[in-house]
Amino acid sequence: MSEDMKTGKTDTTEKILKDQLAVMRQQLRLTRILAAAASLTAAVILVAVLMILPFAVRSLRQADQVLSGLQKADLPGMVENINNLTKGSQEEINKTVDKLNRLDVESLNKAIQNLEDATRPLAGLFGS
Repeated sequence: MSEDMKTGKTDTTEKILKDQLAVMRQQLRLTRILAAAASLTAAVILVAVLMILPFAVRSLRQADQVLSGLQKADLPGMVENINNLTKGSQEEINKTVDKLNRLDVESLNKAIQNLEDATRPLAGLFGS
């Protein structure tokens, strides 16, 4: 082979290697940028989780306290007591309505009229 061919081949090989090196440097730069972006994203997510976690734990504890309170609170017994109270009140209301229905309104009006007739002369004595 001639010297010119070797030099031409070497120049072409060097050019290809230089181009390949430039591409590899670009890849390295992009890889570093992607790694930095991924690290930043992971850091933001970690900070967000660390900020939200105490609130979530506090909420779960409160929910647990409420649930344990509800378990201790014998809800069926409370509903039964309210139901019995309502039934008792309804019975008393029915008794009162029955008594009012049995009330002789005519006799009551007559008694009121008699009372008025009896107190009218007394009212005149006192100047009313």
